[in-house]
Amino acid sequence: MTMVTGLSVLDFKVIKEFWDAYNLSDGTILKNRVILTGVKKWDNSSKENKGNEYEFDFQSIQSFIFSKKSKGNPHTKLYTKQELDASYKIDIVHNTISEKWNEYVINDDGTKLKLKSTITRITKSDIFLQNGDPIYNVKIKILSKVVRPKA
Repeated sequence: MTMVTGLSVLDFKVIKEFWDAYNLSDGTILKNRVILTGVKKWDNSSKENKGNEYEFDFQSIQSFIFSKKSKGNPHTKLYTKQELDASYKIDIVHNTISEKWNEYVINDDGTKLKLKSTITRITKSDIFLQNGDPIYNVKIKILSKVVRPKA
């Protein structure tokens, strides 16, 4: 355990992690996975603690299985970041195939942590990658549950 300005950095163990899956309205299948990368616990006496006992760090990974309908024409044009940022014009409707809670145990005291991501919005660019693959912007929300061990 390492102390950082009122925070203790804790080790954790992965119990289960899942890929979530979604059908997109253009026929593509999106697979999303949230991965816990860090756990910090506030010192009870810390003035910075704003009512949350833990802070969590995580990363989200997406994988796509593109449909033929979702693809565009291959090209050689290079786009600027500004052109790409402005290109997300197509709202994509999605249906959930599966969303499951990932589970972890905090080694310090046996507290269980559950994390689940849920898709809040998907937009598609009207620009395609050079090989014709589509480009999506996926917004997610992370839900968490903390389950303390029974005394």
